Amino acid sequence: MKDETFLFRIKFGLRIKELRIQRKIEQAVLASELNKDKQFINRYENEGANPRADIIQDIAKALKLDKIDELFDFKSLNESEIQKIYAKIKKS
Repeated sequence: MKDETFLFRIKFGLRIKELRIQRKIEQAVLASELNKDKQFINRYENEGANPRADIIQDIAKALKLDKIDELFDFKSLNESEIQKIYAKIKKS
């Protein structure tokens, strides 16, 4: 897999986590709104799971975002956290 793809997936997961925390939503609650289990959200946030288009839409809706594009605003993410997750995934 290309590094750019890996990095996108990591950033996407961290953005979900960031928005979820800002909205004071627990992983289990978000997962429940998506009819998934907590591990489903955890895989996105911590393992860089590959997002499908329908899941992206469902997550945006569950997080009550005005625009789906808010999920892809990575400016506020911590670069060291991105690199830490990247290194962990690459080792696996």
